[in-house]
Amino acid sequence: MHPVLFSFDFFGLKAEPISLHTYGLLIATGFLFAIVLSKRQAEREDEDPERIVDLGFYVLLAGLIGARIVFILTKLDEYVRDPLAVVMFWRGGLVWYGGFIGAAGFVWYYCKKHRLNYWKFADLTIPYVAMAHAFGRLGCVAAGCCFGQPTDQPWGIVFPVGSPAQQAHQSAGAIGYGDLALPIHPTQLYEAGAEMMMFWILIAVRRHKSFHGQLMLIWLACYPVIRSIIEMFRGDSERGIYIISTSQWISIGVAAFAIWVYFHLRKQRRNAPSLENGSAVSG
Repeated sequence: MHPVLFSFDFFGLKAEPISLHTYGLLIATGFLFAIVLSKRQAEREDEDPERIVDLGFYVLLAGLIGARIVFILTKLDEYVRDPLAVVMFWRGGLVWYGGFIGAAGFVWYYCKKHRLNYWKFADLTIPYVAMAHAFGRLGCVAAGCCFGQPTDQPWGIVFPVGSPAQQAHQSAGAIGYGDLALPIHPTQLYEAGAEMMMFWILIAVRRHKSFHGQLMLIWLACYPVIRSIIEMFRGDSERGIYIISTSQWISIGVAAFAIWVYFHLRKQRRNAPSLENGSAVSG
């Protein structure tokens, strides 16, 4: 856990130093990589790469807002007591699904406004979205959020005193005051590894795709399963309703949407010509 890379107080001129948070830096790094690689892919697919740049800022903003809103809803009572913490997203506290839904919704609006093929743009960017997500989960390790349940497996990781995991274990009476946290499942690394695997799978499938939306559909089908499995090893509490976490509820909705998309696009494919020379039917 290393939430702050460095702090600088301008040689004592500032009472509180300005800090560079690892979580925010890794999210920004993943986002910039995604923009650069998506822009290159747009050029390969004869799309205007500047569209990607135009989308970039608004997608980031919509994603952060969506991710923050969903997280706040899961811990509404805490943010009612401390409203200023709502804007402190660099400390952690973002729900990936909320960010994805917010960003995807804006891309849909943008494509509709400019009469672009939404599914083509979705396929163009989704591999790099998976890659950026992996960067974000590494940020979660640094911030100490999204931690796992205690484990006796040799790959369990131990967070320091003051970390969210240590505080949770101390509150539950599992450790004494000031003790290190128990070894826990590195769920952040599980998800980062799974998303990098999805990135390479989507890149490989891209060479053989037969309709626009196919890569997005693969991600929509696979990620909810991956996320639901990882959720079973999560140790942070109060994240859902009844015995199912917020992300598992959303995964159910995403999986249902993926099924609908599959039949919708399959029907369109039957009524349109197949891919030739790297171009796809409209979706």
